[in-house]
Amino acid sequence: MGSRNQLLNALKRCLGMGRRQLSVGPHQVVLVTGCDSGLGHSLAVYCYRVLHMTVISCCHNLESQGAQLLQQMSSENERRRMHIWQLDLLEPESIVQLHAKLEQLLASTDCHLMALVNNAGVMCFGEFEWQLPAQIEHQLNCNLLGTMRLTRQLLPLLRQQRARIINVTSHCGFQALPALAPYAATKAALRVWNDALRIELQPHGMEVINFVPGSFVLESNIAARQQQQAQQQLEAFSAEQLAYYGSYFKVFHEYLSMLSGFKRPNQLQDEALLAKFKDALTNAQPKTLYIHEPWRYKVYRWLFKLTPTPLTDWLVLRFCAMPSFESAQRS
Repeated sequence: MGSRNQLLNALKRCLGMGRRQLSVGPHQVVLVTGCDSGLGHSLAVYCYRVLHMTVISCCHNLESQGAQLLQQMSSENERRRMHIWQLDLLEPESIVQLHAKLEQLLASTDCHLMALVNNAGVMCFGEFEWQLPAQIEHQLNCNLLGTMRLTRQLLPLLRQQRARIINVTSHCGFQALPALAPYAATKAALRVWNDALRIELQPHGMEVINFVPGSFVLESNIAARQQQQAQQQLEAFSAEQLAYYGSYFKVFHEYLSMLSGFKRPNQLQDEALLAKFKDALTNAQPKTLYIHEPWRYKVYRWLFKLTPTPLTDWLVLRFCAMPSFESAQRS
């Protein structure tokens, strides 16, 4: 009977049948990671102000501007629906403490855990030869292993509550881009892990969703430390690397200077993106993959699937539109 029901549900998904919205409100809890800025901050505000849910906003730094703005919201309502908790995905003890606080919150209220949104991530630009072992490991440890650590710790509770898991990945998980090799590797690994987890948790009545929000690096702080990271890379160069890459390295990071510096958290005003997130969060039978992208992304992603590798590589360079080694040598 179980296999038959699973087959029927799979057919319904394929045909787009039986799609109804789950009710949301103060009694439903959503836990979002990476809420200091960017997408995580925006999703926390959206779930709180628009969906009127109880929100656990996980911030790396409780003194950050984003955390402080969220803290101000927590006093807006008599029933406290905005909780700002510190979370360091690199520290197992931080994850254990968050788990204990979550269990306590659910036990002391009439709330139901509806979803875990794995959004937190870090990024470092630079060719693979430039990136330091610590920079590579930091991306792997936060984006991939940290997400796995948190999810594994919370899984028994998620299973008991039949909560869903929404994993925020990236277009880089489908098509790797130059200068983002470690970051793309983490997002591709998350995509594959997401698919395996989805199949594993289906028998327990749980949904696992891959949410690809598109690029808004200029509106987030994911690359806020890029110039410091570039300086570390430069200082680690050998004499041979400095002579070989010097002019290209300078042009490359001058181009990326616009990314550096911490920006004020702001709620993304992309209604289409938020509508897709709402469907991923509240649809009784959500899609397994949500992709939000401008037409330019759609065209390139379609071409990447069709073209032979040499042409795909050329298209990737056109898509990135970043300084190249050859152009720097000519200048």
